[in-house]
Amino acid sequence: MLRAASLLAGSLVWLVGFFLVPLAYLLTVSFAHRSPYGTIEWTFGLGNYSRAFQPLYLEIYWRSFWMALVTTSVCAVLGYPVAYTIALRASPRLRSTLLNTPSAVFIGLVYGELPFMILPIYAVLQKFDRSLLEAAQDLGAGRWRTFFRVTLPLSAPGFAAGAVLVFISSVGAFITPDLLGGARTMMVGNLIQNQFALVRDQPFGSAVAFLLTAVVLLMLLTGLRRAQRVTREMF
Repeated sequence: MLRAASLLAGSLVWLVGFFLVPLAYLLTVSFAHRSPYGTIEWTFGLGNYSRAFQPLYLEIYWRSFWMALVTTSVCAVLGYPVAYTIALRASPRLRSTLLNTPSAVFIGLVYGELPFMILPIYAVLQKFDRSLLEAAQDLGAGRWRTFFRVTLPLSAPGFAAGAVLVFISSVGAFITPDLLGGARTMMVGNLIQNQFALVRDQPFGSAVAFLLTAVVLLMLLTGLRRAQRVTREMF
């Protein structure tokens, strides 16, 4: 009984400290005002809430909700046949291959992280000087040679930025591996989450999180330096 009470008390402390207190602070600030210098002015009123219902913001709310609704509908239309096939039509061997395996985690991570690779590369290519392609072709370079010798090297900053975003997000992922991979494909993000939420070994979880941060930073710095060196050598 005493042990159950202590566990409940610990959960209540986490709930109050990391949910209710920030929520109460957020509610309090929502009634305050912004000073001319960008700081919080603790004069309370309903001005922020009346402003939140202006047509400009209502349009943003509507856009967010309809995009979310359409996305949900498309996912339902595309996801139901896949789920139906896996659950009722696929053989047990195929089902075991698609669920709770590293393959499922890979598919989920790539699906979620792909936009973060596409956007930085797109931003670089959008500003690309196309006269360089014409110059390379005028000098006799074919399409593939132009791509590998001109386009690809100039895309290196986009690759580097995308790699940073995707790698940081993937190496610490815990929701996708937990949902798609299960216990057999635990990643370091799941390990840290379990230490804090299940095992309640916060010191060990903190140590793993710090080590992960240090290793990721070291790898990223090394990778960025190598990318810069390769880019300089290509030119």
